[in-house]
Amino acid sequence: MPATSGGRADTEGRQGNHLVTSRAALAVWAVLFCVVTSSGSAARGRGPVVRREAPFPAVFDSAPARHAASVQYEVLRGDFHMHALHSDGSVSPADRVLEAWEYGYDVIAITDHAGLGAYEEAVPMARALDVLLLRGIETGLSEQEHLIAVGFSADYEPRNPHQWSETEGQSEVFYRKQWQRLTGAGGFVFYAHPHVGLREPMLWGIDQGLLEGIEVYNGVVGSEWNTVESHGTYWYPFAFDWAVEYNLTIFANSDAHEARADTGQAVTLVLATDRSREAVLEALHAGRTIACFNNMLCGHEWALQLLMTSLIDVRLVAVDGGRAFLRLENHGPVELTAEIAGTPLEPVILGPYQKALASLRRMPDIATINWKNVYTRPTQNLTTTHTLSDVTP
Repeated sequence: MPATSGGRADTEGRQGNHLVTSRAALAVWAVLFCVVTSSGSAARGRGPVVRREAPFPAVFDSAPARHAASVQYEVLRGDFHMHALHSDGSVSPADRVLEAWEYGYDVIAITDHAGLGAYEEAVPMARALDVLLLRGIETGLSEQEHLIAVGFSADYEPRNPHQWSETEGQSEVFYRKQWQRLTGAGGFVFYAHPHVGLREPMLWGIDQGLLEGIEVYNGVVGSEWNTVESHGTYWYPFAFDWAVEYNLTIFANSDAHEARADTGQAVTLVLATDRSREAVLEALHAGRTIACFNNMLCGHEWALQLLMTSLIDVRLVAVDGGRAFLRLENHGPVELTAEIAGTPLEPVILGPYQKALASLRRMPDIATINWKNVYTRPTQNLTTTHTLSDVTP
């Protein structure tokens, strides 16, 4: 992973802890972005459909790789693994799009197991609602790994989905040939719910540049499919480690089969240069994604640093009489927990779009913050450093 950011490379005020948090107008954001709930799914047809949307700020990369000027990214909400009636889903393709729009997604892929018919059926609804729709399929090796492919061209013809053979000369297609054919058609391939480990076929795919991503969270499998219980949920922390070690794009997806439940929604945040299918695929290939689930943000350190630069504002506030505060502002729709190094304060919980003041015993030049729910590895939090030379009167 290059050390560049352009590509791979308590909400209540607690005076006892010297913390004051603004609460005005927060009721509308009581439902956090990564734990979106609603009164009912669009697919169930209960009353009007209201989009639950909470914007992220634009993200600026002031030192991009291979670019002379700074680059601006939009933060798009994605779900790249779900099913409809064409395989084992219970929701029509059009309702999958309507449902995704309701829950605030910007880009989705319907990834049925056996065919591609869902895409064409979903296109009219996607166009009407301005939801980006990628062509998708779930396939893989016989009784082993499941692979998701998105963004391939219309002329790709799937063969033996979920039955790719590990050896040549079988009646089923040899996995290497079919995988190469799929990526040759423009498909971006990632490893779904990685329940059988990192076997030789996946290592071959990584080595060949054919396997580019991995799911670290899947919203359906729960305690099954070899997930690990940690951080208050069931997920694939070992896949997070693999993503870092092998430079893979990181995903959190719903894998929805039934109508979406009124519970937490998995989201893959995509840092795209614009709101287009081409820009989304470019971001996936570049690794500019962050997995958002269970009130956690998980990603490559460079991608998280890039996001947090625009998401968080930290500055020093000086008051007549010698008092000083550290002012933290959250510009986004996700809750963040900040542990301020060198202070006796309890962690500061910044709700969506909140500001907080942390009382300081002295006026430092630099603030170092450990973000307790932002992860660069399963057991490592993101740390940011902020220069406080500009004192706010």
